Amino acid sequence: MSNPVEGKPDRARMTLRVLTLDGLMIGLSIVLTRLMSLNVPIGGGLGARIGLGHLPIVLAGNLAGPLSGLLVGAAADLVGFVIWPSGPFIIWQITAISALNGAIPWVFVKLGGPRSRTARIWIGVSVTRLVLNVGWLPVVLHDVMKLPYWPVLAGQAAGSVVMIPATAFLIVALVQAFERAGFAHVRS
Repeated sequence: MSNPVEGKPDRARMTLRVLTLDGLMIGLSIVLTRLMSLNVPIGGGLGARIGLGHLPIVLAGNLAGPLSGLLVGAAADLVGFVIWPSGPFIIWQITAISALNGAIPWVFVKLGGPRSRTARIWIGVSVTRLVLNVGWLPVVLHDVMKLPYWPVLAGQAAGSVVMIPATAFLIVALVQAFERAGFAHVRS
């Protein structure tokens, strides 16, 4: 079997690596979100989802850059909705939240702050989760789906107590594993 990028420039290899990573992360996010999450109904609708479906989105952003994180987040939400609809229609704000989950942590990891990359990952995951899932998502679910604001906010906040440390810990471990395996910089 021949190598599809053999003899091609480094840019083609990089593009193939990023596209492969993105495709795998989209599929993994869909499976983790739709099949392996705990869905908590609040007010007659899905008020909170506790699971690791956003982990591949954040990982793609950290490994391949913010554009990959944005694309993986948006594609995972859209394709996941088409395969397993969880509401009457696509809500663009939820797709935007999913996409931003892949880009915002990268900003904290790459653009300064504490010297420790582990600390920057924890800060990025924490800020992203608090701003998007605890701050913006309850507003969207209240405005669009008429779910009760305070119970959704409480559900998201309670879920974040578990999800922030779990996500940050796993992202740090996975990034280190990628580095040890020789895939440190998917983009390089």
